[in-house]
Amino acid sequence: MRTETAKLFDHVLPKVRGNEYAGSMIREATTSDISKIRSLMQTVPGFWQQWWCDATIAAAIESAHGLAFVWEERSLILGFVCVHDLGFRAYLSELVVDDSVRNQGIATRLVRAVEEVLTGRGQQVLIADVWHEAEPFYKSLGWERPDAMLLRQRLKTDD
Repeated sequence: MRTETAKLFDHVLPKVRGNEYAGSMIREATTSDISKIRSLMQTVPGFWQQWWCDATIAAAIESAHGLAFVWEERSLILGFVCVHDLGFRAYLSELVVDDSVRNQGIATRLVRAVEEVLTGRGQQVLIADVWHEAEPFYKSLGWERPDAMLLRQRLKTDD
């Protein structure tokens, strides 16, 4: 049986896919994509965190409940976005695009895809913590700084 997100995504894809390359597509991420997603993340300096592992990616995909998508071209994963609908708001936890295909609209299409699915679910707010260098990209999509400030607590582990 197809998930509610997959059905919504069938409706969304025609809106976000325009002008794609032959053989390219946005599709829901699965745990079978983990090694390719990890490789993609590791190509971006400072993106991959030393405490992450394949289980981290698996947990992110599974807890996204249909809101993790990849941009796939000729069996290569060149983009990944992961969002979590938290009820009060949704949180874009990861967005990464391969350096070789940046500035070709892939990140825009991935973000627009999750925005469309979230809108279809009735969600009204999507937030993200982003690298300073990425702020102009998000602003170009109509995002704005919230009135809140982001804080972090590094949790201690036994490792």
